[in-house]
Amino acid sequence: MKFAVIQNDVQPHRDAVAAAVVQACLAHGHERTAPDGGISFVLNLTGTGTPRAFRRRAQSVFVFSFIGLDRRPADLRALCYETLVRTLSNVLLCAVPRLGAEGSEPGPDWDVFCTTPEAGFYRLPVDGELIYARLAPIAGAHFAIGNRLEVDLPARLWETSPVVEDIKAYGRELDSLGVLPAPFPLRDFLSGEQIRHIYAIFEMTGLSYGNLSAREAVPELGPSAFWMTARGVDKARLAKVGRDVLLVTGIDPETGRVRLSLPPGYWPRARVSVDAVEHELIYRTFPEVGAIVHVHAWMDGVPCTHQNYPCGTRELAEDVVSLLGATNVPGRTAVGLKNHGLTLTGPCLEDIFARLRGRLRIQVEMAA
Repeated sequence: MKFAVIQNDVQPHRDAVAAAVVQACLAHGHERTAPDGGISFVLNLTGTGTPRAFRRRAQSVFVFSFIGLDRRPADLRALCYETLVRTLSNVLLCAVPRLGAEGSEPGPDWDVFCTTPEAGFYRLPVDGELIYARLAPIAGAHFAIGNRLEVDLPARLWETSPVVEDIKAYGRELDSLGVLPAPFPLRDFLSGEQIRHIYAIFEMTGLSYGNLSAREAVPELGPSAFWMTARGVDKARLAKVGRDVLLVTGIDPETGRVRLSLPPGYWPRARVSVDAVEHELIYRTFPEVGAIVHVHAWMDGVPCTHQNYPCGTRELAEDVVSLLGATNVPGRTAVGLKNHGLTLTGPCLEDIFARLRGRLRIQVEMAA
């Protein structure tokens, strides 16, 4: 893969970490080139004061931003997440001294904290090869978040259905359980031009966490229809078909886009959750699954994926399906997504919620 390095200032601690990662990239056969040279990923060296965003031209370009701090702030996690959003990055890497440590160069008394859009936040040592090993699978991943919109939803479903009402109700329950963070207010941190750019590349109008889906038999639209929450909406306040809850009828085999069946007057910017590719593959692989819940929470004793692929990538979907297939009852179980959360399957939403009540831990387990 080709990559570029963007840098407009000097920060010794940050630059030393980035240089080690560059050397690891070159040692693994990647080619460093100009930003417009057909790159697969970018190392964006920036800061927290006026963080610089790299304007990618396609979903396939991954951005890894690097920052450095001379001391740990009171809330390092919040600072890193805000900077991740401001830099429009897939991963933010922050070099920071350990608590109570002093030193002019990153080394044994320094750490690198990695932050992801899924709210992952984990620590790595200052080791270029180890950091490279965490970033390389992400740089090679493939997003599958495009939608194909069809105004062909049967009239009987334009307003609601029993399945839609279940999704609304259980969205409210997730909120009451305290595992449904409010959507991240992009407009508080990004300019209008930046938000338009995000929509042009990722068709996103906001960041929110967690999603729900459930099958519904719609014979005129094929055997694989399921309702799912939309992209960037507050799952505690789901209201309208064609805006907050959308009917997925499959994946277009030619384009890889998720097919949506919409009512007249749907919100033109409505897009299904980026996790639709994962849900569709689960439903297709395991016919006994009738509903799926994804939360940024944790449960003890669940098997877990080994790589934190981004939401909306084929690799994450395949990893989750492989993990489900290795369990005793794929159609009624819970698996962990590394540094991310849980995917739970069941015959219906009622069954899933009966199994998760009292077992969820709000803090997701993090691992290097």
